[in-house]
Amino acid sequence: MRVLMMMTAVAALAACSQEPKAPSQREQIGQTWKYEGEGSGAKVAYIGSANTVATMTAPDTFGVLLVQPMSNGEKTVTVKLVGAPFQCDLSDCAVTAVGDDGKTHRWKGRMTDAKDGIEIMPSQNAYEAIAKAKSMKVDLAVGPKDQTAPFEFKVAGLTLPG
Repeated sequence: MRVLMMMTAVAALAACSQEPKAPSQREQIGQTWKYEGEGSGAKVAYIGSANTVATMTAPDTFGVLLVQPMSNGEKTVTVKLVGAPFQCDLSDCAVTAVGDDGKTHRWKGRMTDAKDGIEIMPSQNAYEAIAKAKSMKVDLAVGPKDQTAPFEFKVAGLTLPG
């Protein structure tokens, strides 16, 4: 009996001494706007998708929107995919987005240097569409044969100075 009590005590101590689990990348990014930079001079705003999609490479693939002001006051938007390789036709790299107003947007851009997303220039008016919306659904290729999935972003409340 005494041995059993000792083993139970050791097991309890081992369970208590485990380090807390670090937050996942999805938890770190979150599903509300976060800002990096000093004070009102934020250098980037980003938000993770409210949903995840199971893909061949990850059971919880998600999307990220990044908004960066340029020196001239305009803003670029980058759409990234986390958990699966980002895919686009390099001759016509584009994503389709639908705002809560039901309007469909096709934003063309160039693949990011890290090849994990698409950078959309201000001329595509992606920032304006995002800033006016409460939510956006962006279709991203997540599998073979142009298999796409909609990633929903709760974009209300974006406040990024120019």
